[in-house]
Amino acid sequence: MVGKLFKQRKSALWLALGTAAGFAIGGVTAWWFVQRRPTTAGLPTGTTVIPQEAVMTVSVSTDRGQWQQLRRFGTPETQAAFDRTLAQWRDRLLTANGLSYQQDIQPWVGNEITAALLLPPTDAANAPADAPGTVQPYDPTALVMGEQALVFVLPIADPAKAQQLLSSPQGDQDAVARDYKGVQIREVHNQTERAYAASVLGNRFVVVSDHTWAVEQVIDTFKGEASVAATPGYSQALGYITAANPFAQIYVNVPAATTFTSNNAIQPIPPQLLVPIQANRGLASTVTLESEGLRMQGVTWLAPNSKTRFRVINNTERMPQLLPSETLLTAMGGNLKQLWQNYTEQPPEPLQTVPKPGFLNPDTLRQGLRNLTGLDLDNDVMPWTAGEFALGLVSAPAAAGSTSKAGVVVMVQASDRRAADQTFQRLDEIMRERYRFQVSEAEIGGQSVVNWVSPFTALTVSRGWLDGNIAFLAIGPDLASTFLPAPAQSLADNEQFRAATSTQLEPNNGHFFIELDRLANPENLNLPLPALSEENRAFLKAIRAIGLTAALQDGRTTQYDVRVLMRKGDAPGALPPPALPAAPSPTEASPAP
Repeated sequence: MVGKLFKQRKSALWLALGTAAGFAIGGVTAWWFVQRRPTTAGLPTGTTVIPQEAVMTVSVSTDRGQWQQLRRFGTPETQAAFDRTLAQWRDRLLTANGLSYQQDIQPWVGNEITAALLLPPTDAANAPADAPGTVQPYDPTALVMGEQALVFVLPIADPAKAQQLLSSPQGDQDAVARDYKGVQIREVHNQTERAYAASVLGNRFVVVSDHTWAVEQVIDTFKGEASVAATPGYSQALGYITAANPFAQIYVNVPAATTFTSNNAIQPIPPQLLVPIQANRGLASTVTLESEGLRMQGVTWLAPNSKTRFRVINNTERMPQLLPSETLLTAMGGNLKQLWQNYTEQPPEPLQTVPKPGFLNPDTLRQGLRNLTGLDLDNDVMPWTAGEFALGLVSAPAAAGSTSKAGVVVMVQASDRRAADQTFQRLDEIMRERYRFQVSEAEIGGQSVVNWVSPFTALTVSRGWLDGNIAFLAIGPDLASTFLPAPAQSLADNEQFRAATSTQLEPNNGHFFIELDRLANPENLNLPLPALSEENRAFLKAIRAIGLTAALQDGRTTQYDVRVLMRKGDAPGALPPPALPAAPSPTEASPAP
């Protein structure tokens, strides 16, 4: 039965919503690494020596100009916070080990630095803490979950200078060299517990990790084991992306990430973010810096032996024209019925699944609707919803002397209007008989609607039809007047929406859009949103809007285009000075005692 379900058609929108968050995580991870030229098109060089079983990789440009451009985005507060984060990572990774990026790494490093999250082999996972050849984590805040490790691969542009650095351990560090399959690994320990293992691979790469077994896995891959670059579908997926000079390239091994996240208390990726894409083999994305902010172009693809096939239909066209420009947040797609089927299906074995959030669990939604209205979601609602749809948070007109408010609008293109009318008539009776709402017909902008008004007029709901077969439900006073008989200015004409969803993905299968300029101050909209800390509010104020567009490219591949519109500040200055006393650099003479 499960196999049969997975032969059914898939919708891209549900995949898109979770994937946007996945791209964001990858983009934030990219901020951790250090500076010089843009990467070239194609696969990142470092992925050719990263084991294929890696959970995820992030390859980041070493171009100083791109890092300066990235540091310019945001408000003065977020710019300062970002600079402090960069300085902290500089101090932990470099200064504490007597290194300077400009003097000790920049002269020989290649176009990008790749970092990967690796899982340990069985023998490394079971080894005692003081086992020979084991290097313990150098910092408790590093991205290491238990025995999982972060490994850095630095392509070499100048082999002589790279070898000089590696052969000169610093200060009171205790360095031990040993052979592994003909390759020398240097393990460095010191009394502050900051330690690492490093190796040079054929004068092509420097590999550094806080676990020796991670370096050994990279050596195995260098000597012929399967690499991330050889992952089926990976290079083909990147072929869909036409990003020039990307700042970062991200790869997520979806099955490994799902298993890893499901089995670990400390999770680098919230498990719910993997729910929409867990049937896929991989996710690849580029991050490009543009004048207005960040652009992330991504692709997910199915395994070659997958029985799942997408039906390539990209038909989201009408909803941006029907929603008003006052829409603050919206998710829209091409087929609500198919989206629900995809969401409620489970991946076939042996893929591991992660639990859906409690309030979005399909059974919770079914039971909630039944308890509230007596309707069956699968039998009374979904059968007539095989068309375009949109869910939006819309700013409603403000009454005289009051602040503006926001309400919720649902629009669905009915594939069976007669069945839809029967469902709404049942809802009318339920609201009248069970909840004592006043149910009456009215006109808004010369168009007939049905209003539900609660006994104390605290809640007003309007329902009706647009363009013949678009059913709408507007929750909020006077909210329907923003789009009836037609919006004075549609969302498609909203400058922020156009900039955030501008894409070559035409036609497409769905959009997600959020305008943070107004949502960052929910008290101005009477929204019952949780209070934000000053730090989180400052972060949100740095972002103007986020837009995501999804499109099905073929039976196995879905493409995404994400734009994060940022505020822009003054040109950045120097990073804060080191917080830790720097040990002498390998290229500097030690100070006299």
